[in-house]
Amino acid sequence: MAVTERALARIVSKARNGDANAFERLYDEYADRVYAFVRSRTASSHDAEDVTATVFLKAWKAIGTYDERGIPFSAWLFRIARNAIVDEHRRSEHRPLPVEDTGGEDEAVSGPEEAVLAAAGSQKVRSAIRTLTEEQASVIALRFWWDLSLKETAEAMGRNENAVKALQHRAIKSLARVLQEDGNDEAE
Repeated sequence: MAVTERALARIVSKARNGDANAFERLYDEYADRVYAFVRSRTASSHDAEDVTATVFLKAWKAIGTYDERGIPFSAWLFRIARNAIVDEHRRSEHRPLPVEDTGGEDEAVSGPEEAVLAAAGSQKVRSAIRTLTEEQASVIALRFWWDLSLKETAEAMGRNENAVKALQHRAIKSLARVLQEDGNDEAE
């Protein structure tokens, strides 16, 4: 249910004014992306579901304080998700474990970055993303799962665009290296 930016702005405005139906539409629009990001940084699907629920509860409680000021709603929501993951890690005091296999690979796409990230839903890529730093995993999520621009990603992460470009480049190289190593291990 992808909505236009203009429609999204109206929905956010209604949600800011306490409209639960508008917030439900925001949930419908972003729940899968929030879950995918959270899932890539938590030990299990159960933990990811709990953290995702926490993200939306916190967002509902704070929606009245959201003020766009050049930062899109998705970036604001991402910050809440990222902070909720950090809180979850502090509570659990353990590093995320590899995830269970939940299905097949995504469809093939062209281009070097897309090729590395095409299987973002796959077991191998989720496990590989766990090897990245928190910053690298965040830039991958924002740029490729949330489809934010460089500028929006920089704003969400509190960095400049050049730093985000460099971080993205390092993250993709790291992912490619880990995936290649995994491929070599399977060939042996």
